[in-house]
Amino acid sequence: MGDFSFSLGSVLGDDKMASLQNFSENLPPSSSRLPDSQRAKKDIVSRVAYLIGIDEKYFGLGQSENMNPQFYRSVFEEMNDNRDTRIVRNLCFLRTRLQRNFKAIFNSMNSDLKNLDSIPDLVPQETLRNLKQDGIDFVQPNRRLDAYIVDVHVYLLQHVSNCQKFIPDWVKWNYIRNLFFIQKGNTVEGNKEAARLYNECRDLFPYQAYINWAPENDDGNILRDDAKFLPILYERNRDKFYDMSKVTEAGDSALKDLDKYFESCKRIIIAVDCENADPCKVIGLLKDFNQRGVLDKICKILLVDDEHTSTQWDALRRNENLPLEYYLTDRVKDEKSAVDVALTIKFYRELESQKESGTPIDSAIIISSDCDFWPLVELTPEINFLVMLEYDNCSQAYYQRLHYNEIPFFYIDEFYMSGNVELKTETVLQDVISEIEENYLSTMNIFTIMNRVLARLGLKMTEQELAQFFEKYICVMNIGFAKNGSAILQNKPEKTEF
Repeated sequence: MGDFSFSLGSVLGDDKMASLQNFSENLPPSSSRLPDSQRAKKDIVSRVAYLIGIDEKYFGLGQSENMNPQFYRSVFEEMNDNRDTRIVRNLCFLRTRLQRNFKAIFNSMNSDLKNLDSIPDLVPQETLRNLKQDGIDFVQPNRRLDAYIVDVHVYLLQHVSNCQKFIPDWVKWNYIRNLFFIQKGNTVEGNKEAARLYNECRDLFPYQAYINWAPENDDGNILRDDAKFLPILYERNRDKFYDMSKVTEAGDSALKDLDKYFESCKRIIIAVDCENADPCKVIGLLKDFNQRGVLDKICKILLVDDEHTSTQWDALRRNENLPLEYYLTDRVKDEKSAVDVALTIKFYRELESQKESGTPIDSAIIISSDCDFWPLVELTPEINFLVMLEYDNCSQAYYQRLHYNEIPFFYIDEFYMSGNVELKTETVLQDVISEIEENYLSTMNIFTIMNRVLARLGLKMTEQELAQFFEKYICVMNIGFAKNGSAILQNKPEKTEF
């Protein structure tokens, strides 16, 4: 079929490819709807679990009752060797107990005149000893309980920032940091409000450990794995987490499974539902196929698009080395797309055409998260199907249907997500440049401006003077942008002093 060359420059050219809206909206999911994945990592949740004071027994000590640990033991040992992380862990563990047992501790301190270090059934004494060993003598004489809780906040302020080095740079540290700080945590009122929320819905907090969080019933265990935690964390900060390749173990097991699929294929047709697939991810997937050397097995790539999204696929359509067929559907009703029907019909026509020509297709890759294509899979048992899904569009029902019927499927996000970020960045950049050039720079001519200024001032310049002025003063200037997005002239010549 020829080499599949897809450098960013040659693919994007000067044309528009993707809208800025696509850059921000076509991102992975942000809720408990994500299916369980045996390949999901637990590195970030293990680090967060350590810091917020989740019991050590969940970190895989190897006891018979804990052979399937929730968190990585190696992370526990790594972070437990650092003073700041130990302090933060012990402070969080202590704060949870103070809030959970506030009334009982308050009564003991006021009625029985006890302090925190003499109520072992309510306050973890080992935690107090650990803090003292790390230089924080937490217990003070004649200290009120509500003041102690404020003290936790103050100490956390001093030590949490020093834990940033244990969180990878690709995770937004501020979102992690916010988990430790109660709003108005330096006041008694702020901590009372936090304690009220915590005790009203304690079971919704991760392992009943207190964090600065507004839990929701459908969150489930937010620390199940990184693939669940980070999208929810980002969503709560009005953001979206998109690099799912960072939180899944796609690597060896997934790649071996995909290689097995290609080994069993002779002639493959790829059917792309352009309405329910991200063009950048599809490009990244084809790059991955090219690197595996399997593009020669692909006899046709069907792109069926809707009139509302057609411009997003220009980059892929321009590649002449791929056996592409692009079909654009229009709409009889504005609210009803015909992509799924058109793709199904063209798929079956291609199967029949190839069969009649003596080169039958034995395998098919469906790139769509739309469950409307399940009948296509179910009614063509002679075809070796592979379904490519996206985290942000796949429903739990479709995931289960594929799983129970043993139809192999993979998440596009796992295989080329970092490349997808590069592609999206490049396409948005090209779109911005095109917008500036077409709508602003194309209507601007510096000699027209100079002549207009000369006429307004009542001055004249010869052609030679104009050329010299242009070379000396205009060419050195360039356009920059202020932080608010406003255009500004840079490298302007200084005013002449008389």
